[in-house]
Amino acid sequence: MWYNRKVVMSEEKDMPSIFICYSHQDKGWRDRLLKFLEPLNDEEEIVWSDLDIQPGDIWDEKIKDSLSQVTIAMVLVSQDLLNSRYVKNEELPRILKRREEEGVLIIPIFLRHSTVKSVSFKYTNEEGIEQRFYLHQFQSPSNNSPSNPLCDLKKSEYEKVFVSVEDKLRSLIEESKKKQSEPSKKAVQPLTTSGLVDTQLPPVRRWQGRREELQELQTALGNDHLRLIEITAAGGYGKTALARKFTDQLTADWPVLWVNFNQPYPLAQFGRWLLEELKQNYDEKWNDGQLIDAISKGLTAKPCLLVLNNLETVLTAPVNLVYQQFLQKWLNTESSSKLLVTSREQLKFPVNLQDYYYSWPLKGLKEADAMRYVTEDHGLTGSDEELAQFVDKMGGHPLLMELVCSLMKDKFGKGVSVTESQNLGLNLFDVEGYHRDTETCVREVITASLARLSKEFRESLTRLSVLRESFDLGLAQGLTPEITDKNLRHFACLSLLQEFPPEYNVKQRQFQFLPLISMVVQDQANPEILRSAHQLALDYYLAHLPVPPWESLEDLKEYLEAFYHAGALGEWQLAYDILYQERGGEGKNKSVHSFLDLQGFYRKQADHYEQVIAGSQREQDCYCNSLNRLGLCYHSLGQYEKAIAYHQQSLEISKEIDYRQGEASSLGNLGLCYSCLGQYEKAIAYHQQDHDISKAIGDEQGVAISLHNIGEALSKLENYSEAESKIQESLVISQKIKFKELTAHNLRVLAKIAHQTNRPELALSHCQEALELCQELGIPLVKDCEELLGQIQTTLDNN
Repeated sequence: MWYNRKVVMSEEKDMPSIFICYSHQDKGWRDRLLKFLEPLNDEEEIVWSDLDIQPGDIWDEKIKDSLSQVTIAMVLVSQDLLNSRYVKNEELPRILKRREEEGVLIIPIFLRHSTVKSVSFKYTNEEGIEQRFYLHQFQSPSNNSPSNPLCDLKKSEYEKVFVSVEDKLRSLIEESKKKQSEPSKKAVQPLTTSGLVDTQLPPVRRWQGRREELQELQTALGNDHLRLIEITAAGGYGKTALARKFTDQLTADWPVLWVNFNQPYPLAQFGRWLLEELKQNYDEKWNDGQLIDAISKGLTAKPCLLVLNNLETVLTAPVNLVYQQFLQKWLNTESSSKLLVTSREQLKFPVNLQDYYYSWPLKGLKEADAMRYVTEDHGLTGSDEELAQFVDKMGGHPLLMELVCSLMKDKFGKGVSVTESQNLGLNLFDVEGYHRDTETCVREVITASLARLSKEFRESLTRLSVLRESFDLGLAQGLTPEITDKNLRHFACLSLLQEFPPEYNVKQRQFQFLPLISMVVQDQANPEILRSAHQLALDYYLAHLPVPPWESLEDLKEYLEAFYHAGALGEWQLAYDILYQERGGEGKNKSVHSFLDLQGFYRKQADHYEQVIAGSQREQDCYCNSLNRLGLCYHSLGQYEKAIAYHQQSLEISKEIDYRQGEASSLGNLGLCYSCLGQYEKAIAYHQQDHDISKAIGDEQGVAISLHNIGEALSKLENYSEAESKIQESLVISQKIKFKELTAHNLRVLAKIAHQTNRPELALSHCQEALELCQELGIPLVKDCEELLGQIQTTLDNN
């Protein structure tokens, strides 16, 4: 009934151990699968099946020992497996419990048609509460589902399924090897590694009912006329859980992209993430209208279900109008893709677009489902009449019921009767006919739960509330050293934290606040505790900054969180330094600023510098420098007049405080703007002033940059001789001070001048050298060099 295969490359216990759960009636399918898994044994073969159990071995013990080591469980699903008592009572409960506690990965493979959607498997968690799961909830290989089992596929088709399984397992094994050989490297992130937006799928630990709602969503999804589906309700009604449950039930025909709007992401940030996921082109210089067009075209080219969770965050923020424009544009777009939105705020559209939009106002759980929720999922007891009164008092509101049940279990113990709710001291239960909005009731219960915590625990929870993103035990201990994993899970049992189970070979157990709970905790907190928590968070992130090289925005998470906490403390000079301080790398790896600049995150940069300007004082260096940097951001976005305004402000302040280097930088940046506007003579005048000041203060880098910029402007005026002379001067200095990025730019300009003055061999030499340097640094100039190299090669071929 089972088959265990360990793929072991070392003695480290975090290597994969693969357990295959199956019925003896499906041995044929097991053997077919194993043929494709055999290559995984190339390095060291440790394959153990029930056939290898020796006479005298205790069969049951051998299985349970294997189950205690499993990290990946493959379940071959058929009706015979679903009917197996041993699978139902021993194997799957152990696997499911270890999934919850240790992140075991479960991969179902559907062999034959079965009643899998109606057969649940259960285990008892640490709270003594039964947890139920269905095998079809877990992600199966592509082209395999309960409605498309292997038995319906041709041999060539089901073999493709087995190949995809082997690919998945091999990638996990390779990642384990990499993790062991490079322990300082970060683990691979799931879904997307861009870090632009939060794509973490929220957990759904307890679930009852919502059958009509799921069917309603399925009907809406199948309606070709609809383009946007919305779930609306106040906080805590389970909008996110319903969306997650719905997407879990979709077949592979509906690829799902999911984003949580925990922060009011600018449309450019969201759009860049989405277009990257859709493998479509993105240009940071696009205005909002162009970006919206690109998103709509991308979704049309790559059909999917795009889930926008908690969209009210941007509907009530300054970015509201541009998201409204995007949604209206989408309703006007014919496409196979659909949007699924969860929001507290109902969307509003012109009458002519309402036929393409469906809104579902979510209510509380039905009485029978709510009664099962508090008894089966939370272990409360009572007569049907008592239970009905209890859940009706709370309007079937899932979060409110969860908080009350958790409070009752904590105060009165497991298996408590719902009649004890009268002894909680809550107006909700004490006052006859008492009715308030559910959010006010939720606040009341949270307050009561916090009051039951010890002073130390309450202070720990308060400190953790300053964290914006999900966190693990290590980060939690950075803010409150005495806290343990057990403490954090206790907060989750009280429903004060969300708990994300660990993911094998990806990340540890994570925790996160629901926004409403974090808000209540902070509203009742001592401001000094919150301030000290921000300081502790800042200290933690500064002590855990990842060194270059960086490949994605996710690699900069610690820097950006440190920036946030420094800003919360009013330490804006430090916040600026976190972005601009050199980190020992080159090119995009030189500093956070360099990475964001060279990877085209201009709007994200602008947001950071706008925060520094808003929070700092005019006389601080960071204020003036941020004006300059903000000007450069808008210069990169092609908004030159706006850039000039910021550079002029920076220039005036630099002169006021006699900040000569700031004055030189501002002059040089003004020159760049005027050069882009085609006013080359004016640009040269600004660059010359930059050069003179830089030379006077001994700033060799400033001198080299100003010479390069003068040479570029002269080249535009077709004064090639003088331009070449200036660029050569800049090249000598840039090579002397080992400023490789400027060296690459100088070589490219020299190549261009040589090409324009009919010296193709020299142009080829300079361009090849520039291209090699750009590739080494990983900077966008590579594309320009490649295009120029192609032009030069064409000239040489024609000669």
